[in-house]
Amino acid sequence: MRIAFIRPLAAINRYACNVPLAYIHLAAYLRAVGHQGDILDMVLAGVTPAAVDDFIRRNGICVTGIGCMTCELPEALAEAHRLKQAHPGIMVVMGGAHPSAAPEDCLADGAADYVVAGEGEIALAQLLAALESGGDPVSIPGIWATRNGTVVRNAPAPAPDIEALPTPAYDLLDLEKYFRLDTPWHFPKSNRVVQMITSRGCPYHCSYCHTIHGKKYRGLDPEKVLNQIEWLARAQGVEEFLIVDDIFNFDLERAKRICRGIVDRRLKVYLQFPNGLRGDRLDEELVSLMAKAGTHFLSIAIETASERYQKLIRKNLQVEKAIEAAGWARRCGIEVCGFFMIGFPNETLEEAKRTIRLALQAPFDSILISIATPFKGTELRDDVRNGRFGEMEPEALEALDRLFPVVPSKSLPPDTLRRLQRHAYWRFYLRPRSMWNLAKRLTNRRNLRKLIRAIRARTIQDDVTAFN
Repeated sequence: MRIAFIRPLAAINRYACNVPLAYIHLAAYLRAVGHQGDILDMVLAGVTPAAVDDFIRRNGICVTGIGCMTCELPEALAEAHRLKQAHPGIMVVMGGAHPSAAPEDCLADGAADYVVAGEGEIALAQLLAALESGGDPVSIPGIWATRNGTVVRNAPAPAPDIEALPTPAYDLLDLEKYFRLDTPWHFPKSNRVVQMITSRGCPYHCSYCHTIHGKKYRGLDPEKVLNQIEWLARAQGVEEFLIVDDIFNFDLERAKRICRGIVDRRLKVYLQFPNGLRGDRLDEELVSLMAKAGTHFLSIAIETASERYQKLIRKNLQVEKAIEAAGWARRCGIEVCGFFMIGFPNETLEEAKRTIRLALQAPFDSILISIATPFKGTELRDDVRNGRFGEMEPEALEALDRLFPVVPSKSLPPDTLRRLQRHAYWRFYLRPRSMWNLAKRLTNRRNLRKLIRAIRARTIQDDVTAFN
């Protein structure tokens, strides 16, 4: 059976675009089991709603797939409704972080016919097989649907054996078109950049994270990772890789083998690790190998300077060790970004200020200070309701019903959080060293636009929600 994966143009990807990783993983698996997946990505010029409609009509597409994060949900739902209006009888399947966390949001008002909750390869293939044979997929693990006005829930989708998965279908994309777009994350060394993942799952229990890949770490064999990198570099002309694993450095020896392999194979590539490495699981040997393999940027997620909140949010990071790792990376010539959060439920003003002081004093080249946001599907949201952070004000509990819930407290209302966040950014980025680091990046118009957008987002715009 044939399915068209559609990525609507959302606010978050209007200026920070890269390959749709979920779609190329799904399409590769579907191809291996006898189905076909087409990818229509509206971040690319020319892929308009009219072009999508024309493709659907010309190819007789009767099933479409839309994936989204919470920050992409409004546009995803709008596109689902638009498709149903333009193509009566077409089926919409939704998946990804938000649909997995809150399937009901996507099934409401008939936006989606089915939701794949969890990792999608096996469940989606079984769904298409059932639709092709005329069966009802309602009992397939991982598939949610509405029957007679009632949401039918199922067990989570089974996690695939990643060693048995086919290579992601980068071949279905015109990578040259993506190279012409603004790349996400940090300033790249090359515009010929793609995202990739080398592992799935994270065994840690940070309560603010979604868990679409589960709590069991699964790392792809280093040789397979290296073969992917080599093929993309030599055959497709990719020069930089954004490694966006949940936790690339959980298995230290595996991470070192990958880095050594890049050096041994003489692959002249650049690497970024923008998702946030576990700082207290780095060692000096790995950091040195990462630098030799071409790493020029990485992020370390600290979140909070408060020992109390390190325990409450279940991160339990050894902060001093993570800060030490940042120093190792900088001495190896790697730029380091520190991730921080303020505004945890019932956090005091002094605790938030302590986190900001750490952000300003630690050896980071850049910082990102998020407002803690208990999204649907996270333990943080459940902990707020269940009293883990103590008694909450009624308006704090009411805030959980919003799409982007910021939980206010008496000492840290949203306007105070935003003021603290802005002030911290001004203090950090107006320092001579920070200004010089940014000035060195302004080598082209893309980087200038990226810097202007970052300044607006961090110091001018009023939206307090951060996509942590």
